[in-house]
Amino acid sequence: PADLTRLAGWTSYDIAAHGLAQRYFVQALRLAQAAGDRAYGSYVLATMSRQAVYLGHGREAVQLARVAQQGVGSGAPPVVQALLHAVEARGHGVLSEVRACTASLARAERALETARPGDDVPYWARFFDEGQLADEFGHCYRDLQQYRAAALHAERSLQLRGAGFARSRLFCRVVLASARLGLGELEQACVLGAEAAQQASEMRSARAVEYVRDFERRL
Repeated sequence: PADLTRLAGWTSYDIAAHGLAQRYFVQALRLAQAAGDRAYGSYVLATMSRQAVYLGHGREAVQLARVAQQGVGSGAPPVVQALLHAVEARGHGVLSEVRACTASLARAERALETARPGDDVPYWARFFDEGQLADEFGHCYRDLQQYRAAALHAERSLQLRGAGFARSRLFCRVVLASARLGLGELEQACVLGAEAAQQASEMRSARAVEYVRDFERRL
């Protein structure tokens, strides 16, 4: 039930029904607590942190990520730790906290490096791989206005991620477009932005459209 409720919240978040999404997330958190599943509760908190990042509430995002980290403790699989540190980094990025952001990214990177194929990773964390971490780096460096690093990591994420991750690849392409724009590479930025706009028009995702709008505002 917690998983279905979180999914309902994520779907609401994706169509920009943010109040409804938050109600679903709080309910999912209650269900995870009732089931005694602290790890899944941490994943719900991480999802809430991502929504806070999207809404520009950096301080709230950092706090939610830290509560999630406390929830799983130091014995959590490295992949889970990497995911939660990366989520915290995104909050620091929104707040332009360079040192805290890069420290959280470094912790995420170290944790992922210690992951082994035989680790008992919960199903909800299995998506978090090198491609996803590169995506988090790209977003963070874009927010910190370190555009050269943002472009490098976004390109790496696009190379590592398969076509099955259409929406994530779209978000990453917009991050790359924004980084190129920040570097003054206008033509490349516009080509990437136009590709992303075309893809967004084929998706039922308010977030996809908002990413493209954000790029247009920067342009």
